[in-house]
Amino acid sequence: MRKVAIVDGFRTAFCKEGTQFQDVEADLLGALVVREMLQRFDNWNLPNTIVDRVIGSNVATPPHAPNVARVMAVKGGLPASIPADTLGKNCGSGVAAVHYGRLWIESGSADTILIAGAESMSRIPFFYQPGVTQSFKNLVGAKTSSAKIAPLFRLYLQLFRFWHKDYQPLIGLKLGLTDPTCDLIMGMTAENLAKDPSFGMTRQDQDMFACRSHHKASEAQEKIFREEISPIYVPTQNGHVCVELDNGIRHDQTMEALQKLKPFFDKKHGTVTIGNSSQVTDGAACILLMCEEKARSLGLPTLGYVGDYEDIGFDPSRMGLSPAGAMAKVLKKTKLSLNDFSVIELNEAFAAIVLACVRTMASDALMQKWFGSYGLDRALGEVDDSVLNPHGGAIALGHPVGVSGMRLIITALREMNRREAERALVSACIGGGQGIAMIVEGK
Repeated sequence: MRKVAIVDGFRTAFCKEGTQFQDVEADLLGALVVREMLQRFDNWNLPNTIVDRVIGSNVATPPHAPNVARVMAVKGGLPASIPADTLGKNCGSGVAAVHYGRLWIESGSADTILIAGAESMSRIPFFYQPGVTQSFKNLVGAKTSSAKIAPLFRLYLQLFRFWHKDYQPLIGLKLGLTDPTCDLIMGMTAENLAKDPSFGMTRQDQDMFACRSHHKASEAQEKIFREEISPIYVPTQNGHVCVELDNGIRHDQTMEALQKLKPFFDKKHGTVTIGNSSQVTDGAACILLMCEEKARSLGLPTLGYVGDYEDIGFDPSRMGLSPAGAMAKVLKKTKLSLNDFSVIELNEAFAAIVLACVRTMASDALMQKWFGSYGLDRALGEVDDSVLNPHGGAIALGHPVGVSGMRLIITALREMNRREAERALVSACIGGGQGIAMIVEGK
């Protein structure tokens, strides 16, 4: 097996939906990070043609760019001769894309793979109901002014009867965050964990975790995150603006403010709020993978190496618990323990998810209950707070679903190097009932 080096990896700032990236389509966001990577190629005296393949990470596919990786690659400046594939595995897309890049290189089918992820949650469209859509079609298809009168009048009536379920627009973001296998929006799957007495989880526990996430991210913003964020200039109505800081971090977050928020998903009996949930966010990232021998021969820097990977299928209605199983699976495969990792990045889709996973991994009884049928029935151990998401996570930074996995890897690698550690562990839950885990190794 050829060892796979991560030569470089960076991301854009993560910006809340409807803010600085709201007018930038996902393919352009991705093209901007590809362009930044190619500028680094110039510094290393590398030709663009050294890239064998591009793998894109994206979930909310732009309607105008079905294979968004291809569009990002060509718009970003790569030759049209380089093929590109787009991978969509919901919240696990970024980690899975790196894994598939690793497989290409390990097998000898490629030496250099560029991973480019982009997500514009601001640009996820609304959809009209079929009846309204048909009226639009009839209107557009009418050949004469008189033929347009009937569909135009029908459309007028439909659009002004928005209170009727047959005419209401469908919110693309809500559709994408609702699991068709269990008919639950992601927040309700988190509520299922929060309400399960076996986890002993309170609203205060969730809010405390969220508050710590913001405080950690606030401390890290000026120094730590500037190392992994590449500033980019994005077009606006008045020219261009440089975006270089995550804008979702609440630097003055308090428990008092969090506890004033009402439950968002189960308004009567719930404990999951917008404050202890991840933010809807736009962003992009780029990672360059290369066969270790080639990277060394070219004298290139190395952030680390792609290690073992595992994923797992799980109950969609409790999908947030799946990282515990995925991490247990990869640890069993490698015969490692949690103590072998100096950094653990577990995606903060919801505070309830991280708390449920951490408490499950520390308990023989809970591992047996949820993962005994997988042959994963032993506790993995306690997770130290200084090791888990040391600079906060998606609750503070946001969760651009197709990019978050790449962000976890980039953050984990850089923190691992700061600590001069050997390994980091990255994991995330995935809507639809899957979990994913990857080990990254030090240089």
